Amino acid sequence: MSIKKREIIKKFKKQITKFFKKENKNISNSIILVLIGVIIGGTVFSYYIPDVSKECSYHNPESTEATAYLKFKEIKKDLIPSGIPDVYGDELGISFDSVQDAINKVAPLGPTYGKEKITLEGADLERYIEIGSLTACQYCCGAKTLVFKDGKAACGCAHSQMMRGLAAYLIKNHPDFSDEEILNELNTWKITFFPKQSLSVKLLELEKAGEPGIKQLLKEFPDFLPEMVGGC
Repeated sequence: MSIKKREIIKKFKKQITKFFKKENKNISNSIILVLIGVIIGGTVFSYYIPDVSKECSYHNPESTEATAYLKFKEIKKDLIPSGIPDVYGDELGISFDSVQDAINKVAPLGPTYGKEKITLEGADLERYIEIGSLTACQYCCGAKTLVFKDGKAACGCAHSQMMRGLAAYLIKNHPDFSDEEILNELNTWKITFFPKQSLSVKLLELEKAGEPGIKQLLKEFPDFLPEMVGGC
């Protein structure tokens, strides 16, 4: 037993004895001893349990890893979309669960390289350029935007072609979608293209915000994150 624990127990014994002497309680020595024993036992227990927990955690890394894994699954589920997108998903026959298929179906609609390209003019073209200048498939080819200032494609990878095709489709067929809503859809698809990078960014944000368990998660699962989905 540590010196600190002995001192605390000794202090409690003195306080109990002093209390009963002061109040002149007619209590047998056996009861007093029981009370002292309970208090001493509780004190030792309160000090001992954290040490035991710490030891168990130290000697049982599987427990820590399991906790980190469950935390990872929770964050992944919240971040990476699944199912059919509202409004346009059924129209285009695409799902967040079939990324390559979605790329194959939507990329041909892109205004620059698409075989079934959607042509935009006037205000629609201005919207397209504005939206396309606010996001990119940077994890794949390093491009900083989807389009140049004239509306031409800034990158020829399959991911950016799909994003440009979707932007053009929504502007043309769903003008009620705001620029912000369309941008959000593009970035949601980008998460499905680059789950590893997107999850890494999210985990670092959570760690900076003080979210518990993230540091351990990053330590335990650096290679567990899924790789890029879809061709570049």
